[in-house]
Amino acid sequence: MNRVKIEKYNKEKKKAAWKKYKAERAARKYGFWENVRYIVSEAWKTDKLTVLAIFTGFFFDRGCSIAGMFLDKYVVDFVMNENDRLNIGIIVIALIVGERVLAELSNRVNGYNSWVSAKAFTRHIQMKLVRKSLYTDYENMERTNVNDAAQKALTATQQVVYNMLRDMKIMLGDILAFAALGGILAYLNPIMLLFVAVPSYLSYRINIHKMDWIWNMSDNWQGFDRQINYINGASRDIKSAKDVRIFNLPHYFRQAMKRSFENRLGWYEQQDEWVFRHDVLEQIVLWTGYLCSYGYVVYRAFTGSIGAGNFVLYFNAISLLSNTVHNLADHYSGFKWQSDNVSFAREFYDIPDKTNRGKGEPLPTDDYEIEFKNVSYTYYKADKPTIRNLSFTLRKGERLALVGLNGAGKTTLIKLKCGLYDPTEGEILLNGKPVNAYNRDEYFTLFSAVFQDIQELPVSIAENISGVSYEQTDKEKLTRCMKQAGLYEKIESLPDKERTRLVRNLYDDAIELSGGQKQKMALAKALYKNAPILLLDEPTAALRFFKEQGKRVYFAQAGFNSLL
Repeated sequence: MNRVKIEKYNKEKKKAAWKKYKAERAARKYGFWENVRYIVSEAWKTDKLTVLAIFTGFFFDRGCSIAGMFLDKYVVDFVMNENDRLNIGIIVIALIVGERVLAELSNRVNGYNSWVSAKAFTRHIQMKLVRKSLYTDYENMERTNVNDAAQKALTATQQVVYNMLRDMKIMLGDILAFAALGGILAYLNPIMLLFVAVPSYLSYRINIHKMDWIWNMSDNWQGFDRQINYINGASRDIKSAKDVRIFNLPHYFRQAMKRSFENRLGWYEQQDEWVFRHDVLEQIVLWTGYLCSYGYVVYRAFTGSIGAGNFVLYFNAISLLSNTVHNLADHYSGFKWQSDNVSFAREFYDIPDKTNRGKGEPLPTDDYEIEFKNVSYTYYKADKPTIRNLSFTLRKGERLALVGLNGAGKTTLIKLKCGLYDPTEGEILLNGKPVNAYNRDEYFTLFSAVFQDIQELPVSIAENISGVSYEQTDKEKLTRCMKQAGLYEKIESLPDKERTRLVRNLYDDAIELSGGQKQKMALAKALYKNAPILLLDEPTAALRFFKEQGKRVYFAQAGFNSLL
């Protein structure tokens, strides 16, 4: 595969990108320590023992390592020293027992902090993402900037959130080890701390610079990730499978995937080059520090300033402290990156809703009058309004058919009426009050709707219609609604009748309804809800059916040329 050519950033572009990145960081709503507290708080809600395991496990992990380091020293002293073997032997035995006990405690604690707890915590955070996606204003989910934010939040909840919790334990262990090992080397000579700390700090700065670039470039490839996810989903979607085959679309899917993947690969390759250069520089800095530290200990041993046991102790301490400080710097820079990802998730949760989700005016219980007053609606980033300065009034008992060409704004009007959209200009009134004076979820209860795109759920037909479990479904009402929608005979012919499941690509015993049958099921669903106002979006066949049944339709929209 040929590498995709992406224009390299010149000096001016890099400067502009960094300026933008710093502005974004400065505007970030949540700081590092706020995100740490948030993650610990959310983990505590999920599983308190997981949090306790994290905040005790680091002590056992590092305690075991330090005990092993001292054990090496005293074993050498025991072999080399002929005069005080009894006392040294007791210390060796105590260290062996202590190391084994700490190792066992570490295994037990880490065993609890397992995949199960990790998945449980990740699920808890992802459920917050799902709830936000389900309950946020409908308009939000149609906007590309919100979808980009959702993609970043999804990445954070899938890959980062639990890692932040895990790395918290590692960092606490590194801090404990740094204090213990630093004290040991400072006792030998304080200059040893400089040999270890300076290279490790430089390593930390290199890592920060590396991660900042990766973070800064993320806006360039988020769109490619969304494209790849969409193509993957669409290629497996049974709803598009017929068109894919009849209209020979596999070639389009392959080309679209290739194009998006190659664009994404171009950024991966640039990221790999950037990471490689920084990693090489980091290793040079670290090994310079190692050589200075080891050289000093060898010199002290050569001159007889330290014995064999202390030589082993200091040698091990240098190795452990170097790794500890390097890991501490590395994890801290990664920790900040994870914190930024957590900010992405939290900022997505905080995307504001324009609609009223608090206490609203009491809904009317009998007469309903909906008035559009000079309503205009412009889609996000659209050049001109889809609906401009529209005014009319709908009263109880009226049947209205709205006729227009495709793209004239009929569906937009439906969505405005039932509260999915809010006007960009003008206002919509329910019984003389702005609809936003009512709680939006309560406002939704006024409407039953059949939209053009009918979404079936992978549950039974009864549950698709009633919206609740089969046990909670009113069976008499269900039968009546299926008969009114013309679906009853079809359902009765199935072996499991209304308990038959839908979505065949998920269940072997499921069935696939025809397009007309899905429309009838949607009608039955609207009838089962029995809301005061019925909205029908381009249901030509449905309107004909309701005419025959004498069903009162409060508001119907159709895209045909003559009224029935």
